[in-house]
Amino acid sequence: MTVELGRAHLCRGRDGTVLRGRMWECANPEGVVVIRTPYGAGRHMTTARSWNARGYHCLVQDVRGRYGSAGAWSPYAHEEDDGGQVLAHLLDEYEGLPLVLFGASYAAHTALEAARAVTRDGACPVAAIIALVPALGLAETAWTPGGSPQILHRIGWWHEHGRHRRSRPPLSAAELDRRVAQARRRGVVGAAENWGWSPSALAGWRRLWSADRVDPASRYGRVDVPLLVVSGDDDFFHDDARRLAREWRAPSHFASGPWGHRLVGGVSDQALRARISAAGGLTHIIEPWLAAQGLPGSPAEWTGILTAASMPRTRSTLDPASEAWRHERTSP
Repeated sequence: MTVELGRAHLCRGRDGTVLRGRMWECANPEGVVVIRTPYGAGRHMTTARSWNARGYHCLVQDVRGRYGSAGAWSPYAHEEDDGGQVLAHLLDEYEGLPLVLFGASYAAHTALEAARAVTRDGACPVAAIIALVPALGLAETAWTPGGSPQILHRIGWWHEHGRHRRSRPPLSAAELDRRVAQARRRGVVGAAENWGWSPSALAGWRRLWSADRVDPASRYGRVDVPLLVVSGDDDFFHDDARRLAREWRAPSHFASGPWGHRLVGGVSDQALRARISAAGGLTHIIEPWLAAQGLPGSPAEWTGILTAASMPRTRSTLDPASEAWRHERTSP
């Protein structure tokens, strides 16, 4: 197996379900980064190798029912239990190396759930959590904070990612518009009955629209681990990301800038991309924040705000006009 593809990694869920991923290892590691994703472990090679360059082994694992992992795929149903089993396995496999949980969107949810699973009596063996544009739960993906249904996004995502072991090609713009119109006329559940979905897919779709919102304070209130939340000013989960950082029990740092759910990679305006790059991009936040937690990273002067015991909530905001980040001791 080539270094680029990593090595095959396997562990089992509590019920014996085989969970597979790829492990990219580096010489002289100082930590292990864990990414659990529904989008295919092999597609994360570049991300994994970037963590190797920072001094971390990196495991990218397919969640239950997706790509290489066995079991039935049911979004948001198994990540606490499966994530806890994976971390227990890694704590034995790499004894003495700190664990960092990392993920964007759905993978941010898996990171939070894994930390919750291994927290016992207020203690958690995880060193740090980095949650990018977090999709906290089913209800958060289905509804805006104001209670409006996110019909277009959800139809597109569930068609492409929510129903099968592997992601399917996206709907055409015309077909997506047609289904959105149907959902508005007949209701989101009734309309889906004519889309050719399987009974299990329809059951998951109904569960999506009836789910309760996550209360971060109660769900993650026992997890005493430093948290970095990265959001985007134009992300549809921006308010939920702020809520997570604001209600986190341990110190949390919130960073945001002029991008949407795809982060800087989704910025099409080349002039804006250049200004973001001139400000250091997200590397300006992630690397120093890791170093401030005593983990491999690049120290920076701005992290002095993280050490104030009286202010466990801090924030960084990128201003593209000045091509600079602003760092503050304040809640998101």
